Amino acid sequence: MSNYIEAGRPPDVAADAGNTQRSKGLAKGRLGLLASVVLGISTIAPVYTLTGALGPTVREVGAHLPAVFIVGFLPMLLVALGYRELNSAEPDSGTSFTWSARAFGPMIGWIGGWGLVVATTIVLSNLAGVAVDFFYLFLGQISGKHELAALADNLLINIVTCCVFIGLAVWICCRGIATTMTVQYGLVALQLLVLIGFAFAAFGGTTAPPPLAFDFAWFNPFGVESFSAFAAGLSLSIFIFWGWDTCLTVSEESVGSEEVPGKAATWTVMLILGLYLFTAIATLQFAGISETGLGLNNPRIQENVFAHLAGPVMGPLAILMSIAVLASTAASLQSTFVAPARTLLAMGYYGAVPQKFASVCPRSQTPRYAT
Repeated sequence: MSNYIEAGRPPDVAADAGNTQRSKGLAKGRLGLLASVVLGISTIAPVYTLTGALGPTVREVGAHLPAVFIVGFLPMLLVALGYRELNSAEPDSGTSFTWSARAFGPMIGWIGGWGLVVATTIVLSNLAGVAVDFFYLFLGQISGKHELAALADNLLINIVTCCVFIGLAVWICCRGIATTMTVQYGLVALQLLVLIGFAFAAFGGTTAPPPLAFDFAWFNPFGVESFSAFAAGLSLSIFIFWGWDTCLTVSEESVGSEEVPGKAATWTVMLILGLYLFTAIATLQFAGISETGLGLNNPRIQENVFAHLAGPVMGPLAILMSIAVLASTAASLQSTFVAPARTLLAMGYYGAVPQKFASVCPRSQTPRYAT
């Protein structure tokens, strides 16, 4: 690290994007626009995110859920556009670490790089924990034995299963970006199909107490009762877009490194917004915001919206929602490894962490040590 700090900026080779890409050893030209968008959607994990975020957001802003989603989307879109321009000027797997170091100095870059690594470490442990819960819930549903679902409450079994899931995710990542994407296509397609199916079914359903009638006032952020409620809802809204930047961390492995990753990031946040709005409107119309029954202000419903609404909305197909949440968390668990591994690779390459982190497996062309 001392050499990196004393240098005042990453090595001169970083100024030449082409040389940087060749020297790191990552697989070049493996990801197109579609693959990058799929990777971004996978990291965001829309099904997993919505099942936990819909309830708390409704608690803060009521039926103005679409308005808060749109307001939260705007800063994400602006940051994505900014990342697109930075990537166009200098494609680099280190993304914010590399760009911050070159613009503001090595200490800011070092802090930014470690900030990403620490944040994703916390997220990864949480994703593994949620995957365990839904894994045993799925086993209980498919077998009809509630004691299997209760295994997630056993601390030892929970920890061991978490470690197995994390180990599988690491193994897939270390096999190469092609293997990663093969898994991602299937998992992302599954969760999107189920989520869209849930929304369509919700539009055609009814509940008691009566559901809400569609109202354009839902899109008015000024209708939220207080600024504190709006701020709380906005913080939750911003969280649900987190993960799109993975599209940029694979820029050196993308076709057209200067353009495709930036376009993928922009398309990812826009597609996610459309998916969130469609699902939010359908859920609001079906369940309403009552504090009783299936209402979204019912504290029991807010804990896990899809777990409680899947049965009334989808009937015998409700088990598909459990599979979708499991697929969403598993996909995000695996794809979330991609960004911090490549950040550590860049940090090792530029001397901000030990050089060992810059090693790339020549066979799989992945940063196995960093992963």
